[in-house]
Amino acid sequence: MPLCSCCLSAETKKGPMLNYLLKISLLLSLAFFLAGCPKQTPVSESGACGNEVPFCVCNPLSPKCETKTVIPNQFMDRPDKAGIQLSFEAAQTGIGAASREEIEEQLTSLLNQIRIKAENQEVSIFVKCVGKACRSIKNLKETTENFLGNSRDFNLQSDESLSDLKVKIRLDGEQLIFEALDEDGTIGNAGEILARASLGRDVAESGWSLVSVPTFEDEEPSSPMSFRIMKNLVTQSEYSGVGVSRLPQVGLSFEAAVAYCQKQGRDAVPPNVHVFEYALRQGKIVGHRRAHLEIVRLTNEEDEIEGPMINYEIDLFDFERALDTMLIFSWRTGDYESSKQTYFQDDLGFRCAYWTE
Repeated sequence: MPLCSCCLSAETKKGPMLNYLLKISLLLSLAFFLAGCPKQTPVSESGACGNEVPFCVCNPLSPKCETKTVIPNQFMDRPDKAGIQLSFEAAQTGIGAASREEIEEQLTSLLNQIRIKAENQEVSIFVKCVGKACRSIKNLKETTENFLGNSRDFNLQSDESLSDLKVKIRLDGEQLIFEALDEDGTIGNAGEILARASLGRDVAESGWSLVSVPTFEDEEPSSPMSFRIMKNLVTQSEYSGVGVSRLPQVGLSFEAAVAYCQKQGRDAVPPNVHVFEYALRQGKIVGHRRAHLEIVRLTNEEDEIEGPMINYEIDLFDFERALDTMLIFSWRTGDYESSKQTYFQDDLGFRCAYWTE
């Protein structure tokens, strides 16, 4: 039976329409597929954006720049707030600030001298303070007795009459003196001073603390570096050169603070954040209630002395801004905040530090 002409016409039209719909479907599928594929940004290890752009901004997909939560202006290895020394008490200066390590170094020298005279025989010792020596230096007698009593070839005697030698401790100005006296001639001549050691204090150095700062080489710990840092904030009288005011000098810009420190010689500048942080952790510096904020420098990663202090894994600061940005440390909270170097205010103080080779 022959097909009607209208049926043939409908079937003929259906073929091209179906092909058209199939093509549209394929194109849409391809478009969705391509949209779902992330575009791969090439990683440039050469920093093609130029020196002005930080490497990780230019190359965010570099293995060096793996994404992690960054908390600015923080040492990730810092103890909790209870573990750092946030003290507002004035730090003692002069010989009164002598450390246990400094005292024990002189006692070692004293004992070595005695050993030579005693030909390494056992010696009993009585410790005696003369004048105000043991009142001027905290725990001086206890430190001396403990060190001597725990040393080879020596024993501590509590009865002066039963001792071979008497170790006298006295002060002569800013000199702390240890003398081993043989009153009865047990080892040497009667009344002879068998050994002598002294710890001096340069008046110019008496207001500075020695702080040890760790360094790194190829991300591995290296030898620490030593710095001197002012124990107290610069005072008004120190800054102006007149008067006796012990109040801190405040209200200065970063530039003015740098200028003052450089006048102290030895390439002194306000401490970088690593020197300041480790002085803080070691209890070597104190703040002041009239200046609860303090100027601190960003460590200069391009400097051959300062650069090795930075451990980029745990030291989260914007070190690339060292030349135009400073940090402000709060003695109330123990935190650092970034600021322009032109910033100043009435409760912002400063101190100086320098590297000791």
